[in-house]
Amino acid sequence: MTQLADSQPSLNDFQLIDGIYFPKNYEQLNSTKHKQKWDAIGKTYYGSQKIEQVTETSAIKQDYTLLGGRPGGTWNKFPMDKSVDSILEIGCGYGRAPLHLSKEKNLQCQKYYAIDISESLLRRLIKVKAEYNFFPNAEFNIICNSAETLPLAGNSIDLVISNCVFMHIPDAQLRNLLSEIFRVLKPGGMFVFNHSFHNKACPSHIIHNSIRNLNIFSKNPIYLKQYSAIEIQEMLNNAGIQAKCPQYIVEPTTEYAILPETIKGIPVPFAKAINRSLKPSDAWKETLAYGFSAYSIPLE
Repeated sequence: MTQLADSQPSLNDFQLIDGIYFPKNYEQLNSTKHKQKWDAIGKTYYGSQKIEQVTETSAIKQDYTLLGGRPGGTWNKFPMDKSVDSILEIGCGYGRAPLHLSKEKNLQCQKYYAIDISESLLRRLIKVKAEYNFFPNAEFNIICNSAETLPLAGNSIDLVISNCVFMHIPDAQLRNLLSEIFRVLKPGGMFVFNHSFHNKACPSHIIHNSIRNLNIFSKNPIYLKQYSAIEIQEMLNNAGIQAKCPQYIVEPTTEYAILPETIKGIPVPFAKAINRSLKPSDAWKETLAYGFSAYSIPLE
């Protein structure tokens, strides 16, 4: 289903249909449970389906944040008025992160590459682009595929971004993906992986893991993968990050948790209020943090 990294995968190997690049073996990919799961999730993800019913008088036309809010975290640190030639987004969804960066940070680019396995989300991305015209001067290349092999030339991308995606990818595939990211990133390029790794030391995850392990017959295939900060650094280093971005940081998110807020979709009483009241000292932040972000420095 995938090609080896040294075979120089290209968009020429894909079929462009309705503004989306599909792999020639799309029927095979479409038959996988993983893709079917994400296509189903994509139909209602973050309420983004509202864009399909937008009318001229809809408040959504005036305030794009009504689709999914403003993403925070590392995006708050992103510089204003930055311009790059090319951006690659991994797990782009309906475009929540680039829409925010374009509108709020005035990020500009000449070429935007977006990859996601969910066709339903990519079709919504096209609607979001048409409605709000983020990255107004950019060439858009929208790719429906697993991101394990990127159909891009080595050293061709200035900025790689991803938002809350990597925790959904199995460990072996994630390591392949990170190697691909640093293959295509230009030397001295930038990356921002916002809230992309969940924290294995977080008490909320430990409780959730224990409950999940009680059911040995049916487990969520996209259940969040978890790592320590040291494990994340090792993955990034093994993927070749230092050849492209010698300076980077892995830092805990500012969301903390002791209790899972839901279990099997059922809200846990008072968990949200308790978690939001947490104000840990510096010594406890890496333990109680819900997850980690990683990004090259300086972002400027």
